Amino acid sequence: MPTLKQLQNFIVLARELHFAKAAQLLGISQSALSNEIKKLETSVGCQLLDRSDRWMIKLTEAGSIYLRQIKELPELMAEAGQMARKAARGDIGTLSIGVAGLIYDFVDIGRLCKDMLQKYPDVKLRIYDTLVSPAAASLVRSGKCDISFFAASNISNNMENLLYKKIVDIPLAFAIPANNPLAHKENLTIQDLKYSHFIFPPPEEAPRLRSHFERFFYQNCQSAPLIVHEAAGANGSLQLAAAGLGIALIPQMPMHRKLKNLILRHIPIGIERYTIAAWDENNSSQVLRNFISLLNSVS
Repeated sequence: MPTLKQLQNFIVLARELHFAKAAQLLGISQSALSNEIKKLETSVGCQLLDRSDRWMIKLTEAGSIYLRQIKELPELMAEAGQMARKAARGDIGTLSIGVAGLIYDFVDIGRLCKDMLQKYPDVKLRIYDTLVSPAAASLVRSGKCDISFFAASNISNNMENLLYKKIVDIPLAFAIPANNPLAHKENLTIQDLKYSHFIFPPPEEAPRLRSHFERFFYQNCQSAPLIVHEAAGANGSLQLAAAGLGIALIPQMPMHRKLKNLILRHIPIGIERYTIAAWDENNSSQVLRNFISLLNSVS
């Protein structure tokens, strides 16, 4: 297999057609250049130069064809090396981001992406929207996404090889139909909601939030909450609550102030809820590392 140095020597010699001039340009002796060309011809398996006139060499037909095929190779190799170094720095590559739907109301994903591209303009972004947080977490665990933004509750040590960064807190509130007397009761407590109907996400969609609420409710009311309807997303819960079909525990977002027929009431239930960015600790992508550094600098 010819070496890149041999190919470069041949290209220069083919352009100059003079051993002394080519050797001077390459910074080697004529004998060294001659030896390298002979090695190249042996490797290729045919004669590339016609040396019948010692004063004027020329390319054989095979040499002309070979030159056409390899003359751009050194530039391509240099470009390939440059691209590899860019990739190693994270200047190029793809960053796949999973986002649970409610996160957009708490985190300016667009601004983060813009900041990333201002610093690394050749990076390509892929955004994967999901309805609920477990689906966004699964995108990272499956390797489909490098990083995901989703809601989490009372994180302990069960992140299953995921590293994470807290972004912002998510305040929780009970969305109560405005025509429900409890919506206007002073000093509302969880005990006041003992016989209320609730709207909650299915257990598989918000396992920690729901299990915590059920346990908290039982400890304070000595009965299980009456969860009569389920909605996987906050919007569905709000629509059902606004229709008078139950009380929903929802993240309080600016858009909720625009909803009619609902009163938001805050009752401490002993749970912290926040948005996090999570990624697989075994993901070695430098583009991901650069994005994490950006997150650390802006939040």
